[in-house]
Amino acid sequence: MRVIGFRTGRSGKKMFLIIVVFCLFIFFLGRGVHNWISQIISAELSSASFKGKITISDDNTLAELDRQIAKAVITGDPGQVKGKDNRDRTGKGYQLVVKRRNGTQTFLFEKPGDIYEPETGRRYLLRDRGACLEAAVNEVDGKSPYGEFLTWTEVNGIFRKFDKARVTDLETGESFVVQRRAGSQHADVQPLTAEDSGIMKKIYGGAWSWRRRAVVVTIRGYKIAASMNGMPHGAGAIGGNDFNGHFCIHFRDSKLHNNKVNLAHQVMVWKAAGRFDEMLAGAGAGQVLRVMLTAVEQADYNLGKRLVKYETGARERELDTVFSRISWFAVGEVSEPSGENGTVFTVKASYGLKDGTQVKNREIKYQLVKVSGPFPWQVRGTSVTEMLREAETDNG
Repeated sequence: MRVIGFRTGRSGKKMFLIIVVFCLFIFFLGRGVHNWISQIISAELSSASFKGKITISDDNTLAELDRQIAKAVITGDPGQVKGKDNRDRTGKGYQLVVKRRNGTQTFLFEKPGDIYEPETGRRYLLRDRGACLEAAVNEVDGKSPYGEFLTWTEVNGIFRKFDKARVTDLETGESFVVQRRAGSQHADVQPLTAEDSGIMKKIYGGAWSWRRRAVVVTIRGYKIAASMNGMPHGAGAIGGNDFNGHFCIHFRDSKLHNNKVNLAHQVMVWKAAGRFDEMLAGAGAGQVLRVMLTAVEQADYNLGKRLVKYETGARERELDTVFSRISWFAVGEVSEPSGENGTVFTVKASYGLKDGTQVKNREIKYQLVKVSGPFPWQVRGTSVTEMLREAETDNG
C-alpha cells in the first residue's frame, strides 16, 4: 500500500505540474495572440492647419507608441466628456489615427504627451510626455503652409518691438525678413535689407500696392497667420533697405490706426490660417457677399470664386473671363437686402478694366442663393458676369 501510495503521489505531482505548465502555456499563448491582434500596425497624423496627413510606419516608433499608450495614466469621465473635441482654437490641434489588427483608435491632442480619445472620453497621459510622437508632429508642422490663428494680444507679446521675423507669402512661397519698429494695434514693420525689399516687391508683381496678402510670420518657433499690405508709407528708420517708410502686418482681431478691424486684412488672416471655410460656416447672406467683394477688391479671384455659385461649362469660363479683365475694383455702399426672401443686395462699386474702361459708382445687383457645402450662401454667378455686360453696353 505504501508503494502504491508513493507512486500515486508522484503521479499526482506530475499531473499537477503538467496542468500548471499547460495553463501557463495557454495564458502566454493567449496573451501573445492578444498582443499580436491588438498591436499597432500603422498610424496617421494630421493637424487642423495641414489638410493632408503623414503615415507613421517605422516599426520601432510604432512599438514605442504602443507601449506608451499601454502604460499611460488614463483619466476622464466617459459619461461627461465623451465626444468632446479638445483641439485648441489656434488651429494647432492634431488628430492621430492608430490602426491595429483588431480595430482603430482615434486620438485628438494639442500636446503630444496628453492625448484624448473622443469615442470613450478617456485622456491618456503618456509617460514619455509625447517623445514618441515628437518627430511626426514636427514633420506635420513642417508640411503645413498655414500659420497659427493667434490673436493680436497674443502676437503682441511674441513679436515685440525691434524683433526680427520672417514673412512668407502664402501664394508664392517667397519669404523675406522684417523688423518690427512700432505699432500698438498691429505691427508696423520694415524690410531688413534691400534684398528683402526686392523680394517683397516681387511678391507684389514688381509694384508697391495697398492690396492685402495672406502671409505667415515665423518668429521664436511660432508660425503665425497674418495679412500684409505692400505699400511703403509713414516713417522708416532702417537705412539702405530701399524701402521708403514702413508697412503694416495685421493679425487676428488687430485694428487699423482708426481703431477699426479691417475686413480685408481679416479675410487674409483666415486664409493664412486655413480657416476661411470655418469662419464663414455660419455667415449670413450679406456677410458672404461682403467677403466675396472684399476678395475681388484684393485681386484674390480664386478666393472670391469660392463664394460664387455658377453653372458648369461655359458659365464657369465666363466667370474666369470676367475676373481676368478686372484691373481694380472698389466697393462703396451696400444696401439692405430686398427681393424675395431678402436675398438681393444693391452695391455701389467702381472698377477699371485692363482695356482702359473706367466705371464709377455703378449700382450692381447681387443675388445670394442658399447652398449646401462649406458655406450657407453663395453669390449667383450671373450677378457677377452681368456687371461687365452693363459696362460694355454703356460704353457701346
